[in-house]
Amino acid sequence: MTRAISPRPHADFDIHPSADEIRFFNENGYLVVERITTDAEIAWMREIFEHIFSPDEAAKDGAPIDRSGTGGAARLTQAFFPEIKFPELLETAFRRNAKRYTAALLGVDESRISSWGHMILKQPGGRAAEWHQDHAYWQPEFDYCALGCWLPMHDISKEMGAMQFIPGSHRRGLLHHRHQDLPEHNVLRVADAFDEAEAVVCPLKMGGATFHHSETLHYTAPNTTDRPRLAFPTEFQVMPVRRAEPAVMPWVDERRAVVGTQPAVHVIDGKLVPA
Repeated sequence: MTRAISPRPHADFDIHPSADEIRFFNENGYLVVERITTDAEIAWMREIFEHIFSPDEAAKDGAPIDRSGTGGAARLTQAFFPEIKFPELLETAFRRNAKRYTAALLGVDESRISSWGHMILKQPGGRAAEWHQDHAYWQPEFDYCALGCWLPMHDISKEMGAMQFIPGSHRRGLLHHRHQDLPEHNVLRVADAFDEAEAVVCPLKMGGATFHHSETLHYTAPNTTDRPRLAFPTEFQVMPVRRAEPAVMPWVDERRAVVGTQPAVHVIDGKLVPA
């Protein structure tokens, strides 16, 4: 049975980044914002989340995919681009505030910023998302100016899988990555050396969010609690620019050798745009 989604609640909640926040992000490559939207709006977004991950949707186009890797039960699943089916997600106070922050943190005009989202369900026992940079998952043919905003649907602890960051790692540029599993699973871990002892754990209360640069090393621990972890990360970016020569990303080449090279498409505010 299809679930009915409540009307989107009106949220007159506006915040603006401070000079200190912008300075902190530039230095460390991440930022914690204690409150980015209202509890009512989070509750409404959670309705969409639970609809997308319901058994009724499992066999439909755009259904969540299993990111659990080889063997075992599906304890880590991911749904890409929920704003295509639910464009109301583009009208939220969360996105309005996050887009404003993104423009300030990246130092670009807000009119240049677009976004695409994905929802991640980490069941109890769900695996870690190992240390990686978001840029490592993207296409070598393009240059990116982007960051991620990670919004949980509830209070989040280290044990449930809160975000962890290596401060300043974004200044190292794109690092070498390797596949943790079969290349077709596309589960990456950074291969270059770093000091994991420097990690900063960022637990959040509901309504809070983190921002991180696309080249900031980050990680979430296995979910060792008895509750599922629901997170709604959104990538905010300036339109990617095609490079004269592709970047050297051999882990991407390894995956393409198995699954093939798909036509380059950008998802821009809920629309598919040929690259």
